[in-house]
Amino acid sequence: MKYWIGALTGLLLAITVQSAKATVLLSGSGWQSDVAPKPGVPTTHSAWTFTVAEASVLSVVDRFIPGDIYTLTGHVAGATTFFAGSATDVQASGLYGSFWLDASYSKLAVRVGPGAYIFSISGDGRGGTPSGLGVRLDASPVPEPGSWALLVSAFGVVGVMLRRRRSRRVCKVA
Repeated sequence: MKYWIGALTGLLLAITVQSAKATVLLSGSGWQSDVAPKPGVPTTHSAWTFTVAEASVLSVVDRFIPGDIYTLTGHVAGATTFFAGSATDVQASGLYGSFWLDASYSKLAVRVGPGAYIFSISGDGRGGTPSGLGVRLDASPVPEPGSWALLVSAFGVVGVMLRRRRSRRVCKVA
């Protein structure tokens, strides 16, 4: 019995210490720097943790030598890929915005819903180690007024079509 109590106490202590060491990521705070010391080893600031009350976007971008791929594990999972971001992306701003726009650097954007998250990042070291990366968390962008206008007009067209369809049925029956 003492063995099980000791093992359970040790496990709870390890979880508490890991949570205490987690780096808090704040929404809207821009790019945060991190470093992958060796291939397959969690980054310097891992584990990362954040809590959001609304849908948000977690972004990761390579920022040192092109070619590295980063893997996220935990509540948020995925791997960076190569694509050119858009100049209108929120990730294109700030300290690592130029890396986000360059297709030779790997990047990832993951949508997350409201909740609490903890995750770790590790790199493959293809570009050499240590390798640098940027991490950021942003609230999901609100649709632009033009998008809302398009949506409302689409509902209007559907409504007119349904109304015409109903009036045709009434005429045929009578």
